[in-house]
Amino acid sequence: MNFFKKITAAICAVAVAVSIAGCADVSTIGSIDNKTINAGIYLLYEQSAISEAQEKIDSTLEVASDSETGSTATDYFTKSIDGKSYSQYVQDRTLELVKQHVAIENKFNELGLTLTDEEKDEVTSSAKDLWQSEILYYGYYSTGVTYGESYEDAGISRKSYEAVQLNKKMSNKVFDAYYEKNGISATDEQDIATYFYDNYGRFQIIQVALTEGNGDDITTDEGKKAKKEQAQGYVDRLIAGEDYETVYHDYEAQVEKEKAEAEAESNASASSEAASSATSSDASSDTSTDSSTDSTTTSGNEEEEEEEHDHEFLLSKTDTSPSEEFIKWLFELGNDKGGVYEDKSVYYAVVRRDIKEREDWLTENHSNVLHVMKDDDYEAMLNEMAKDYTLDLNNDALNRYKPENLKGIA
Repeated sequence: MNFFKKITAAICAVAVAVSIAGCADVSTIGSIDNKTINAGIYLLYEQSAISEAQEKIDSTLEVASDSETGSTATDYFTKSIDGKSYSQYVQDRTLELVKQHVAIENKFNELGLTLTDEEKDEVTSSAKDLWQSEILYYGYYSTGVTYGESYEDAGISRKSYEAVQLNKKMSNKVFDAYYEKNGISATDEQDIATYFYDNYGRFQIIQVALTEGNGDDITTDEGKKAKKEQAQGYVDRLIAGEDYETVYHDYEAQVEKEKAEAEAESNASASSEAASSATSSDASSDTSTDSSTDSTTTSGNEEEEEEEHDHEFLLSKTDTSPSEEFIKWLFELGNDKGGVYEDKSVYYAVVRRDIKEREDWLTENHSNVLHVMKDDDYEAMLNEMAKDYTLDLNNDALNRYKPENLKGIA
């Protein structure tokens, strides 16, 4: 996982509240290298550690029980990671992340780096917006609770949130000062290009769903065969040299045609039933004719005005979606070769293309690739800096904020 993205996982777990017990001062967890760390910063990093721990456990369970159907809630506290209990792993990892937080500030200052007023204002503004934004179930349904309220219920103030976001910006600048061009440990541009071309692929993919126009699953062998032949037809056209956007839009048009036919059939059936049960009426036979022409014209105009999109897929060998088996199969294809991959509910029509023809992708993904290459080295450097830091920790706070004392975490 990208080192700089780990903390964002905390947003997915903000519905956490600290169990209240005792009267000890737990507003800070103590000091690291003589820098006081308030509880909100510690709790934010703890959410990242919790997400990381649960991802590790989930990936292990998937490998161990990939034949299982259905799922049950995982009791993470019964699991272990790297020889440690779940709770101990989370506590150790949280402290490591907080020590890295201090190391980043120290290195940032040591290198004489600065944040611009615009960068600081961006953090303040985005935090304010987040604090006022309502949390929605599944992205749609109101909860009546804002992110700010949820964070604060969890013991995390906006000031703490902003401090972590500012630290992320510092971290980006420290990273660049080491590994970008002309940096302290600059990475050769050709090495970045080689890594990109060796570990990423360019694919033209059309997903032919195993569904009828009305959305029903296709279960018959005859129906599945027809869909597979449809998918293979797209592969053949792409390999023959047809433009991908043309083939892609033909597929979209086919989907819309199937939906329209299913809807028309459904409407005809409903009309027939209504006619057979209704009383005869001259007046009712004279309405309802002429609504399709304008609709077709509008649809045509929308298609003409549709913005061009880049539908090609940039994928990594380490991707796992929709499955590791699918990704492995993709990267076994040679350039300008293709095939149809059958999944449970879709046929993937795939042709692999030469990624070196997309120089724009190398430019756009330069920073991401550099992080993939150097994040482990960077984190190791931070840990080396932090290993001798003086720790003066508040055990009352550390005990209060153990994972088992946080509500809402499995």
